Amino acid sequence: MVDLTLVIALPVIMVLFVVLFILLPRYGPHYTSRLKCPRCKKQFNYHWVPGATLTSLRYGNRRRLKCPYCGQEAIYNIATTRVSKSKTS
Repeated sequence: MVDLTLVIALPVIMVLFVVLFILLPRYGPHYTSRLKCPRCKKQFNYHWVPGATLTSLRYGNRRRLKCPYCGQEAIYNIATTRVSKSKTS
């Protein structure tokens, strides 16, 4: 015999999963930050969704990224370097 709470909880969890991990990052608020590498001094853009993953909730505005030009890994503050407002598709 199937428990009634399981029958109700499973579809709710499936809908939340779709909204949080598929629809929000694709159609939710997107931001662009213009970052400058401390080693090669070249600028590059980083597109991000606030609060889309548990890692972003854990680290806040800081991201450890590699420069696409020289490969130098550095910690960037993406909130203060934001150049665009929220974009929705």
